[in-house]
Amino acid sequence: MSNPAATDRRSVLTATDSSGPIPVEYKFRPAEGDAQHLIVIFSGFAAPAGYHFAGKSLNDLRANILWIRDDFDGHYSYYLCRDMDFGIETAVAGLIERTMTGLGLTPDRVSLLGVSKGGSAALYFGLKYGYRNIVSIVPQFLIGDYVRDRAETGRYMLGETMPQQHVDALNGALPSLVNAYGGQGHNIYLFTSEADEQYAKEIHPHVQLFWGCANFNFIRTRSAMVRQHGEVSGYNLPLVTGVLASLTEGAEPRLGFVENGNAQVNEVERGRYLAELRQSDQVVAVLNKQDIRGAGLLLSGHAFLPGEPSHAVGRPVKSLIAEGPGNRHWEFPLATTEAKHLYSLYFDRFACDYPDGGFEPENPKGILVNEIPAGAYDLSIRIQSPTEGIDRRAPLSARRPFDIRRPFGGTEISLIGDKNKVRLLRRPIIGQHSQETAFSVENTWLKERTFHVEGTFFVHGIEAAEHGHANYYLVLRGEQSIYSFRLGMSRKSAAIRGHIRRGDFSNYDFAYFATSGYKGINLANARPGNYEVYVSMSTGGSLFSAQAGTVTLN
Repeated sequence: MSNPAATDRRSVLTATDSSGPIPVEYKFRPAEGDAQHLIVIFSGFAAPAGYHFAGKSLNDLRANILWIRDDFDGHYSYYLCRDMDFGIETAVAGLIERTMTGLGLTPDRVSLLGVSKGGSAALYFGLKYGYRNIVSIVPQFLIGDYVRDRAETGRYMLGETMPQQHVDALNGALPSLVNAYGGQGHNIYLFTSEADEQYAKEIHPHVQLFWGCANFNFIRTRSAMVRQHGEVSGYNLPLVTGVLASLTEGAEPRLGFVENGNAQVNEVERGRYLAELRQSDQVVAVLNKQDIRGAGLLLSGHAFLPGEPSHAVGRPVKSLIAEGPGNRHWEFPLATTEAKHLYSLYFDRFACDYPDGGFEPENPKGILVNEIPAGAYDLSIRIQSPTEGIDRRAPLSARRPFDIRRPFGGTEISLIGDKNKVRLLRRPIIGQHSQETAFSVENTWLKERTFHVEGTFFVHGIEAAEHGHANYYLVLRGEQSIYSFRLGMSRKSAAIRGHIRRGDFSNYDFAYFATSGYKGINLANARPGNYEVYVSMSTGGSLFSAQAGTVTLN
């Protein structure tokens, strides 16, 4: 059985800050089975939604996990202070202690994990408050200097003028703790790399301070896949989770001084392999971000020719191809963009830079597909390198599965993708009427040019058990124009129950449509006239419609 999902919470703890009680945001996931351990996670700068390691990366760990967000008054604080008042530290320390004691644990059954800013916090709280296990990835030791160079955070922590005495005080906060205790009584795992641009200032001068730590572990990465500060944690994630898994079970790994990665590269072999790769028929075409706005496809991702050319070449020429029935196709120019970390994301035996490996539409409005006839189209990327005589094409794939559907006038535009392909679909916004349809309008009104409609719409046999099971549209069809708009959906079991046939045990709880917020849709730009009103439901490969009366716009 997998762990229950993490729960977002906001704790208000009384601390010594002059501004009063300090709220601390956190997420908590209880342990699986009989694991008697707590892992506390501190985030770095720009963590997704404020939390590092909050995705799937720690799913296999059985411990209790407490993620703490470093967001105080909308600012970072290193979990320490604002205007050099350390009430934030007191509040955070209180949350950790309260969580630990509530689980019936002691400090020797607690592990602190953090990366960058969070790595500093893991060391600080672990050493100062006696938590036995500390896993710190590329921390900053000279916090004062670091935040002074990040002015917004610096002014919040140090005070508006960032006086030197405050900078010096924060610079000494962590080194003084390490110097005083030397890590005695702790298991410390410090992950770093000389490729980290902060290594010379933040890491190298301070390693010697851990003289008193009987189990100090120093993991230094040397790999072509790690070239900067932000790449150390991702590269070492398997080792980090392995350490945490061992600590959860009461085992204390002793790694000592470790250099991991493969820094020894045979340049002759590398050159030969990458040259052969360049001459192969391979093309990388991966979609990272996608949306539909009006009739424009907003697509961006990675598209490049793997391997290294034998001589200098100019920027490649890229285009998107939409291929439909009968081999009919439309081609749209793409802009080549810079891309980072592709040497790591697309590592193939040897690291290789692809600085021009990105793509996006040339037109800021996106790739306009309103002139393409209705139908289904497979999308591919074409890449040309004229100086190399290369002209290749490959199906576009998606990094993550998605299904986006939008109304545009009289048509529905859909983008559906997975790791194998990406498809574009255009079809009339008014679809088929099914004998299996359950449809009713529960409420409708028109106030000046704002129109509202709500009701029930499902097709027997097609479950509507969750939000997002389908897309609902409001369609106004007049003699000269068709307008279409997205509708929201709600869970209204009572309103839906009466439409379910006897003997049908499917779940249709979310089959209630309505305008967003039940506030209506502004039709100020619609032409005056009489319109037939339809509601359409798009799900799977089908689009169903039902007539919902008429409306007159003056």
